[in-house]
Amino acid sequence: HRVSQGATVMITLPDINKTVASKVSVKGASIDPNSRSFYIEAKIPNTPDFRPNQIAMVRIQDYTAPNAIAIPINTVQNDTKGKYVLVASKEKDQLVARKKAVQIGQSYGDSIEIKSGLQAGDVLITDGVQGLYDGQPVITAAQ
Repeated sequence: HRVSQGATVMITLPDINKTVASKVSVKGASIDPNSRSFYIEAKIPNTPDFRPNQIAMVRIQDYTAPNAIAIPINTVQNDTKGKYVLVASKEKDQLVARKKAVQIGQSYGDSIEIKSGLQAGDVLITDGVQGLYDGQPVITAAQ
């Protein structure tokens, strides 16, 4: 697993509305195959606000890509040539849908990292992508 000793951990205790930062101090060696969970320890300061058996939400930073392009995961399509997205391209005074092959990276929630294939200025089509084909005329929501 990607979590390592020293990784940043944000621990939120919702019943007292408090969040503290810590670091992973101990990491277990294996992942439970049934629950897909693993053991870690992160030390937090002992304050009067903290009580035994409080519920805590823990966020562990296991991946960082500061300059990553992240897009909605449902916009990535798949065909026999691999993964692609549809972008709106201006051709002969109209917008048309064009396939762009992409290489994907990590996903988180509803977003996925695009490692290559998209560039600044590309207009990603996010709605109705399943029904579109390469070269089909499209209109933007602003039109």
